[in-house]
Amino acid sequence: MNFIKELIEHPLIGLLGISTIILGYILDSFNKSEYFIYASLIAAIIIIFAVVNIISNRKQYNQETLQIPIVINVDSNESAKYTLELLIKQIEKEYGYSNLKKNLKQYRNIVDDDLAFTYSGDIFDTKRLISFMQIIRYQITKIKEHTPNKVQFHLVSYKRPAIGFLLGYVFENEDLVVYQNNPDKDGLNNIANLHDRNYKEEVEQFTKFTIEKKNTQEHSDTILLAIKASSHHINFGAPSLEGYTHITYMKANHKGHIELTEDWLVYAREIFTLLNEYQSSYKKIIIAHNMPESLAIIVGMAIGNYANIEMTQFSNSDYKTLINLNDVICYF
Repeated sequence: MNFIKELIEHPLIGLLGISTIILGYILDSFNKSEYFIYASLIAAIIIIFAVVNIISNRKQYNQETLQIPIVINVDSNESAKYTLELLIKQIEKEYGYSNLKKNLKQYRNIVDDDLAFTYSGDIFDTKRLISFMQIIRYQITKIKEHTPNKVQFHLVSYKRPAIGFLLGYVFENEDLVVYQNNPDKDGLNNIANLHDRNYKEEVEQFTKFTIEKKNTQEHSDTILLAIKASSHHINFGAPSLEGYTHITYMKANHKGHIELTEDWLVYAREIFTLLNEYQSSYKKIIIAHNMPESLAIIVGMAIGNYANIEMTQFSNSDYKTLINLNDVICYF
């Protein structure tokens, strides 16, 4: 934006204009020149403050890395726009921004609709779901193309964990900060800062999960991987989970939910390590899971689309197939 235009449209200049009109009538009645000098000094100070504020904002929004909030709501009654406001406040607090929403629009032409996405349809409608993911991918690509800065995205997603795996693919190779809802404080917690593929590091031993394997025959092309990283148990009695001869159960060692203060990357790395092993041992991996959306995003970024992994989502007392991650690549 042109500097002069930006200065004219600055709130302080607007306030100065109103004040000048009001003070003009008042000072005119006194008819003393020193009052006009004082008023001119005050006006000059206000203009200086406005100029300094504009320069500071320009510097902040032209710095090396620009922080961009993204909120994705799938099949939830929560308002994506409300969560976006919470996320913006969190970014402002952590990174020293002010008026992030207003300045993203002013300096980068980025508005709410570029940052908040809501999907309210049937998540098992594959074509519609993929179209939704394509829209998100298009928007984050557009933001990067129209921003000279390096971009770090800040992501909140709820409420279907299986969608998190897909989002991991959509945001693959991006610098990403992932947030988890904090119900105790009606806020958000930064649980992982993903960069330089730090989420793809394998572990030498499992500390967050206990691994239980049940193979009833020597060989199988398919394995069921059940992952419990939240309070609810995996229902192995569900119709779709019956009949597998190779089953691995990853059961988190903690009780209830993952603490927000824990290192969530370690959980993701342990899951990735096992998936990386199984991709060379099996032709197909079926994942039944109970985990936070945020953890699913991290794991999704790690596995990308290189393995024949079929994602399920628990619905109506069964684990229904959502999508095969290998099929996603043809849409992007």
